[in-house]
Amino acid sequence: DLDKTIWDCYDAHGNDIWAKQMISPFKKSQNTIIDDVGSKCILKPGILDYLKWLKKKRIRIFYCSVGAYYNLPKKFQPSLMLLNKFGILKMFDLNSVLKYKDFDKNLFLKKVKDASLFFDDNDKIIKKASLIKNLRVYDAKEINDWKYLIKSEIC
Repeated sequence: DLDKTIWDCYDAHGNDIWAKQMISPFKKSQNTIIDDVGSKCILKPGILDYLKWLKKKRIRIFYCSVGAYYNLPKKFQPSLMLLNKFGILKMFDLNSVLKYKDFDKNLFLKKVKDASLFFDDNDKIIKKASLIKNLRVYDAKEINDWKYLIKSEIC
């Protein structure tokens, strides 16, 4: 997952928004991207370190997100533009999934053959994904700092 899992996004007034609501052009400042109207996308603490650690261990990383803007070409999808601006899009496998909100993530997750970890913040999705045998499912709301997963060797 992306929204509320690897990043949080806020409008100029500090209200929660989805990444797909961010408007380019984007300016990056450390772990924050600011859009054209002052909205912010902030990477969760330690997520960059965790992704780098997984890559160093040669572990494949996918995202499965329902944060796509409907009918917008991939190159203009704000979530993909943000991943690219943060410099982490290249860390994810090309078979990752970014779909509109009516997509059932379990359609993707059931196709995963290898033992895998799955992180999400949505309780309904977590509950359904927990029924898939080869997945270890984590509630992203319970992760305060992704560096803890490195210390705990969770991969």
